[in-house]
Amino acid sequence: MVGLRCLGSFMEFEDRAVAFIDVLGFKALVNGAVENEAKKQKLADLVALLESAIPRLDAGVDPDAPKHLIPRHQYISDCIILSAPLADTKWPWYNGVSVIVMRAIQLSHFFLNEGYLVRGGISAGKLWHTETNIVGPAYQEAYLLEAEGNEPRVQLHSHALQHWDGGSRMCLREGNVSFVNGLFDFYIPNNTRHGVIEATYEKYELFATEALDSNLPNSAKDKWRWFRRFLQSEKPEGLKWAAAQPGT
Repeated sequence: MVGLRCLGSFMEFEDRAVAFIDVLGFKALVNGAVENEAKKQKLADLVALLESAIPRLDAGVDPDAPKHLIPRHQYISDCIILSAPLADTKWPWYNGVSVIVMRAIQLSHFFLNEGYLVRGGISAGKLWHTETNIVGPAYQEAYLLEAEGNEPRVQLHSHALQHWDGGSRMCLREGNVSFVNGLFDFYIPNNTRHGVIEATYEKYELFATEALDSNLPNSAKDKWRWFRRFLQSEKPEGLKWAAAQPGT
């Protein structure tokens, strides 16, 4: 009881944006890895990929960026949890939801490049996030939102939408659902190089075709069907920007 009282004395809730992102396909790999060496190696590769994701993205952050505004992160099995302050009076241009949305897009491309889909939720509100733990209603909302839909996309809770600047294709809406545009071309690595955007979308489409031609269960194929339809609808938007680049 004494320890709990001490914990409560320094637990300070902040206004933060938070994302809960799940890499899909992990459970099937775990089940298969127990008795299959090839699947065990693939699982090990995915775990290494998960652990390298945020450090690689953080390496690209401007060294002059305030450290406390760079998203904190944690790994839980096949999931990545991110949070950042909602706002900062010293940096009026800063928007925490926009930063978390940007990082969700980067992670979508990061895992798509290796043939994995992601699903998740983003919310905003009171949160206590340290290097070892995360507590608060905003985290619970993001966690529950991830499991709400079957589609491989990162949804935005209404509390996150209240702080979303909008004005770009970083987030889209389908029916009553607002979600992160995980295919947004601006965050494709090396997107200013000739042919990179086209090649990236072709690679993603190949992954989808291979998945749909495989012996995956129907539940997994449904996710890839949705992704392929989304790719076919979003691809022309990305290629418009590619066509406008010098030398194209």
